[in-house]
Amino acid sequence: MARFFSKAALAAIACAAIVSGVIEAYAQGAPISVRLTVQPKTGVTTLVELAIEKGFFKEVGLDVKTETVAHGPAAITALASGSVDVATNAPEVFMALAGRGQGLKLIAGQTRQAGVFATRPGLDVPANFPDSVRALKGKKIGVTALASATHYLAITMLSSAGLDATDVQFIAVSFSAPQALSAGHIDAAILTGPQIETSQMLGARVIIDLRSTKNCPGQLQICGISQIGMWAMTDWINKNAEAVRRIRKAIAKADVFIHDPANAEFAKQFIGSHVAANMDEKVRDGYIQGALTILAADFPRADLEKWVAIDFKNGVMPRAMPVDEVFAEGTPETQQAVKELAR
Repeated sequence: MARFFSKAALAAIACAAIVSGVIEAYAQGAPISVRLTVQPKTGVTTLVELAIEKGFFKEVGLDVKTETVAHGPAAITALASGSVDVATNAPEVFMALAGRGQGLKLIAGQTRQAGVFATRPGLDVPANFPDSVRALKGKKIGVTALASATHYLAITMLSSAGLDATDVQFIAVSFSAPQALSAGHIDAAILTGPQIETSQMLGARVIIDLRSTKNCPGQLQICGISQIGMWAMTDWINKNAEAVRRIRKAIAKADVFIHDPANAEFAKQFIGSHVAANMDEKVRDGYIQGALTILAADFPRADLEKWVAIDFKNGVMPRAMPVDEVFAEGTPETQQAVKELAR
């Protein structure tokens, strides 16, 4: 008799769970189709990739299609052409379009400041900023692509040290910066994601680390702040409020999941897959811990306001627009807001 009631109780619980799922699915209706850009295994869209891997988009009722892009300019081209609904990269590439009168806004975060400025092995430059950057006058600077976020970041570093963009030669190296630095084809580069650890392993020297305020020159004012985010055209946002809400929820779930100590082993494997399998274990662990530090679904309005000011100063856009023109209402601004979204 006890076994009978136990089985009956289990059956009732299972039935309730099924009914609950059916009710939720019915309430959501058919999945909403959304098209997103991804830059796999670069650190740029890690939370998007995780939300796909763990089924968080499906869980919130989204049918996600992805378009792989190589860099920021390709992401903004995909968004402007209408081939995707949401594109992910740093503010600079989107600000350039907003500055030309196109309506687009940030809807969610993806990472905090993700870059470092590094010099090639053997290049003798002063240890401290701004002299370290001033020493690069006349040198070749590697960036992912011209007009990319890394290009604009490099200009920001130069400007902060009293140099102009014309004082150096920019070289587009895509994601081969570590090899280009090691071979001496370029003298310095803005590095992100796995490139940072790979370059250091090959002898490159980091002269500015933007990822935190700890070792970053205070004059720059962008160290440790949010950088990479998810962007959509304003018209699309206005017409697809429910899709935006669900995207934010799925990305929040990915953020909470990857930072949960209970998922540490999965996080190590998932993020560790970004780097070469034969990479030194200590270097790999350094990349994983660094990635966990910067991955974040929130993006404070104040951080975007700083990017607006910097991008205007550096000529990315012709006017210093009010931040509300490029910051969508409801974008989570704190980790607490992210946790609440993930529930």
